[in-house]
Amino acid sequence: MGYYRSTTKRIKTLSDKTSVLMTFTVCLICWISGYFYSVGFPLEGDSAVLPLWRAICNFFNNKAFVYIAGLLLIILPAFVIQRINDIEMLIRERTRLPFIFFVLLVSTNAGLIPVKEVSVVLICLVFIIYEFFNSYQLPESTGRFFNAGFLLGFAGLFMPQVLWYVPLLWLGMYQFRSLSYKSFFASLIGALIVYWFVIAWCIWYHDYSIFVTLFSSLAGFDFFSNATLFQYYRIGFALVVLLLIIASFFIKMDAYNNSVRVRQMLSFLLNMSAWTLILLFLYGKDTDLFMAILYIPVSVVIAYFIENMRYRFRFVLYYSMLLLLFAFYIMRVWNF
Repeated sequence: MGYYRSTTKRIKTLSDKTSVLMTFTVCLICWISGYFYSVGFPLEGDSAVLPLWRAICNFFNNKAFVYIAGLLLIILPAFVIQRINDIEMLIRERTRLPFIFFVLLVSTNAGLIPVKEVSVVLICLVFIIYEFFNSYQLPESTGRFFNAGFLLGFAGLFMPQVLWYVPLLWLGMYQFRSLSYKSFFASLIGALIVYWFVIAWCIWYHDYSIFVTLFSSLAGFDFFSNATLFQYYRIGFALVVLLLIIASFFIKMDAYNNSVRVRQMLSFLLNMSAWTLILLFLYGKDTDLFMAILYIPVSVVIAYFIENMRYRFRFVLYYSMLLLLFAFYIMRVWNF
């Protein structure tokens, strides 16, 4: 009986131990340096539109606790994003890149460290996408649409501009063939019920300033303040948008290799990216917040593109991006 030596070599991926270790090392350096230089601390509750975030900022004043909590608050949505990818098989290869990308992008954005109001919004949005994807072609799943609407309404208590994602939610329902009268009103009631409680609170305290600030925030477009965007985000923003555009074209060209379900879900993530970019330019003063939301779809879309690249190119691109984002973070920290 002869012996045979396997000629098949194990192909390294960006999810191997070396890449993951290097990525998390960079992320930890960013968080440790942020702690050392007190980046984003103490928490600024005065900039909040609604009083809920101000109350949270006044309550949490322990520096170490805030930074640890901030790190955990980005790991949770990253885990949900990875879970969505694993369940729906959005990327054909078995990879942890969506998780890695999201943690890396948030950690290298000094404007999001340690905790911002958008940290809560990110958790709500990833669970909305989770509920949304699980209701694919199921218009009778009114409970999931109610949950999605409720989470979006709750996120609006921290960042009112996120309510502009309601039309995107309905567009996605139509795209997924899950839009019906029941599903539409379920999502609408879910969002409105949050503000019914707010109205009851206002009536109880005879103070309606919350709704005044809410509507003024929604209508407070500040397009011409995007000079801040190009001052602090030249590297990070240009890199993310460039990769997003390239990945979008690649996904469209590679659509025939995916099922209809996966194509529509990737299309929804691309629509969400475009929607977020529009809002980012409309609300120039909230660049940090919308950049964080952009990281949700981008982490999956770019991961899809990179995993389908040739072996050597994917490593060169990823490590170049890692170095550029880290350099961008260092430049931003020096300006604090």
